[in-house]
Amino acid sequence: MPNKVIKTICNRVSCRNFSSKKVSLSKLKQIIKCGEMAPSGKNLQVVNMTVLNSKKYVEQLRSLSLEILKRDCFYGARTLILVHAPSDNKYCVTDCSCVLENLFIAATSLNVNSCWINQVNDLFDTDKGKKLKNKLLIDKNSRIVGTCALGYVCDGVELKIKERKKDFTRIL
Repeated sequence: MPNKVIKTICNRVSCRNFSSKKVSLSKLKQIIKCGEMAPSGKNLQVVNMTVLNSKKYVEQLRSLSLEILKRDCFYGARTLILVHAPSDNKYCVTDCSCVLENLFIAATSLNVNSCWINQVNDLFDTDKGKKLKNKLLIDKNSRIVGTCALGYVCDGVELKIKERKKDFTRIL
């Protein structure tokens, strides 16, 4: 049996059907702390997280998704963590990705479901999106690399670990 960290990593599954149950503030703070502890290129720590935990802000972003994409790209999640950094920073994507992975692993370890949402930066490129980005106090030159949607899977929905491709790794 692998250790707890390996088991957590291997059992993480994306949730695309969130219930209305909210993540407790104590669990959310633990998840955020793990994001803050992610490595960063040259330890520059260029990444920021904007946590949308109030219904008001989550619904504003969900409405934008429904309008632009014609669907809820957040799958009903009640909490969203937007992970962003200055778009001109060399380490923007890699550093944000490290933060996101820490968030997902931490959430799984606390029995909170998660999903990586990629469309948010595209939503913020629209006129309405730019206004919302400003309202959320996210610098206009920041790139949202990903959003961590958090919550709990709907009753009756089973999350399954997907099989990995056979030629994923080559050891030379």
